[in-house]
Amino acid sequence: MANKVLWRPAPHRWAAALLGLAATGILLAAAPAAYAHDETSDALSLAVEENRIVGTALVEYTDLGFKDTSGDGLLDESEFKEQQSAVSAGLVSTARERVELVVNGTEMSIVGAGLSFPEKDTGTASADVGLAFVSGPFDGGLSQLAFSWGFNSPGDTVVVSDADSAVVGQLSDDGTVTFTLDTWATATSFLRQGVEHIRLGLDHTLFLVVLTLGVVGTQITRATAWRVVKLVTAFTVGHAVSLCLAYFSLLPVPAQIVEPAIGLSIAGVAALVVRSKLGTHPWWIAGVVGLVHELGFASSLADLGLATADHAVALLTFNLGIDLAQVAVVGIVMASYALLGKLLPRRVEFVRLAVCVAIGAVGLFWTVTRLIP
Repeated sequence: MANKVLWRPAPHRWAAALLGLAATGILLAAAPAAYAHDETSDALSLAVEENRIVGTALVEYTDLGFKDTSGDGLLDESEFKEQQSAVSAGLVSTARERVELVVNGTEMSIVGAGLSFPEKDTGTASADVGLAFVSGPFDGGLSQLAFSWGFNSPGDTVVVSDADSAVVGQLSDDGTVTFTLDTWATATSFLRQGVEHIRLGLDHTLFLVVLTLGVVGTQITRATAWRVVKLVTAFTVGHAVSLCLAYFSLLPVPAQIVEPAIGLSIAGVAALVVRSKLGTHPWWIAGVVGLVHELGFASSLADLGLATADHAVALLTFNLGIDLAQVAVVGIVMASYALLGKLLPRRVEFVRLAVCVAIGAVGLFWTVTRLIP
């Protein structure tokens, strides 16, 4: 008896698959590093403690006066320890030359500074060194802080926090940023941060694209539009729940598990779309995967090291920023697909499958690379 064929792709599906695989190379070339949600771990932190500004940051070792004695272009822990005393002797002066703090209109002086070898790089070579500094005391509460940063650092995100609020911002091209600390400033800054996480989180965006293409099918109708609404709602509920659970450490899941799972979810949903197996009820898939994806964002939010009473405000607006960006992504995908359907009605299905194959291949690549230590 002849073997039963479980699935035989139509000719146009083979062609779409080949085009999709070719497009994969372009996507991989533009793809960010294996972990897409950890950029906030390099944030500069400015905390208000006993009416002083305490700052911590990663700084390129050459900016502080360290020298690479091994010739590998990096600083290892033994080199750090050998030169630490000599560099520390002039560290306060170096910090004063490159860091400017203006609290409520009054310039503050740096009165102390210290060094540390980055924990995440312990036992390995690093391009950066941990710098901590503290300002002199200021009178009254902190209402406005102007910050100028003259060091080279791996990130441009700056977090300012006190016991009641926290604000996130980015350094401008000239290394300056100004903060106002209140509840409204917390809300607007975390709203922007949520939008930025979607903009910079390519894996999250690609998942939304492939899931939307799976829902719309071959054409956009009122029924498919309604399915997309349910999809976005389910995804929103899923990631809102996991964001709260993970942020408050009620669901601690290490990034080594979350990040490969995100890549695998992209590859899995793409495979279902290509094989037309997504079904007519994909919102439960969106909800479950939303739980997984948001764990990555929760780790980013926690990496900001917030110590604020405005947890609710930060979480709500961060989540709202993510939701607004997600709606924008889905809207752009649907509008582009509708336009393509009018311009190339006979090729729209071919393009849809090619895009899904490319995204699925990238998701599989991320899964593998994120499993490699």
